[in-house]
Amino acid sequence: MLPLSRLLPPTLLAFVLTACVPAQHLTSAARETAVPLATGCVSGYTRPDFAALERDLAAARAKWKAANVRDYSYDFAQIAAPVLLPTTRVTVRGGTVQGVRLVAGQTGQPSAQARATIEDRFASIAQALAAQKDRPCPAAQAEYDPRDGHPTRFYSGSREADIADGWGEWKITNFTRP
Repeated sequence: MLPLSRLLPPTLLAFVLTACVPAQHLTSAARETAVPLATGCVSGYTRPDFAALERDLAAARAKWKAANVRDYSYDFAQIAAPVLLPTTRVTVRGGTVQGVRLVAGQTGQPSAQARATIEDRFASIAQALAAQKDRPCPAAQAEYDPRDGHPTRFYSGSREADIADGWGEWKITNFTRP
């Protein structure tokens, strides 16, 4: 087997090796040959209005709290790019998740994020918005049910140029009350 240094050109080798090493641990020579992972935002990028996203989140949470829904079920579909996770049915009783199962026709394991109440979903949206604010080229979108405020879709990611993944999206569908 040939050593990696003979298989890859020097610039690509530097990229491969520095991708796994924190910058503070690189030698000056490695820093000089490191290949940047992104070159700014994609063409036409518009920064999200985080104040509006936070206002919408607060309004949806207030609507949800006023509706006082404690028993419900919903389907949860998630993409953690580039992976499409199986859709799951989440059942909540008394404000506590009682069950998570794959929707008919789905295979694999439920997402680690599948087991969550609507309150948990609101918290994850708030956390993601806070984390995205200071990042270069953030992307965030949220949608809520007009009747009771539960989230129906959340997207978060990066719109940096030359980034093909690093985004996630989930959707809540088939929301039902017993």
